Amino acid sequence: MRRLFTCILAFISLLPGVLLLAQEQHAAEVVEQFQATLISAMKDADTLGYEGRYRRLAPAIETSHDLPGIAKFAAGRYWDTLSPEQQKKLVDAFARQSIATYAYRFDGYAGQSFKTVSEQKTARGDALVHTVFNDPGGAAVRFDYVLRDTIAGWRIVNIIVDGVSDLAIKRSEYSSMLRSQGVDALIKKLNSQSTQYAQPVKK
Repeated sequence: MRRLFTCILAFISLLPGVLLLAQEQHAAEVVEQFQATLISAMKDADTLGYEGRYRRLAPAIETSHDLPGIAKFAAGRYWDTLSPEQQKKLVDAFARQSIATYAYRFDGYAGQSFKTVSEQKTARGDALVHTVFNDPGGAAVRFDYVLRDTIAGWRIVNIIVDGVSDLAIKRSEYSSMLRSQGVDALIKKLNSQSTQYAQPVKK
């Protein structure tokens, strides 16, 4: 009886971990949930307006993307030269600009859709989710998402659009600006872009 009781206690102690594993999402599910929110914002684009799209997309982007990790990688070797306050300001500016970019660019719907093609693991343990963005009015576009298994679960760290790495572009731009003008100039530029995207489109 004592042995049975010990086994029951041991099983109960494992339950939180078992439940956590059951609740963990596959990398593809993280991407698909983000894309579903993006499509919904596109469908309701006119009703929502820019601010409404921003508010709808913000939580979806914040929970699917590793925004601090992306900002840190984009800053390259200059990240460690920044104070904690400067790092926070850079991450905040980058997050706002990222959400603003989606809200600005995905501003209408004409039958577009995303389709997941496959998911695979990379040599370093990341996940690579291959998807296609189908646009009835244009050619299909490949969106390949690189996700990292973080404490919070799978999070997007890079998006490769038709073979072009968004993270590589950001690292080149940010590192160059940090080297030549400093972090304050980069933060100012990111905030300026966010403000510009929020301006009404002139017709």
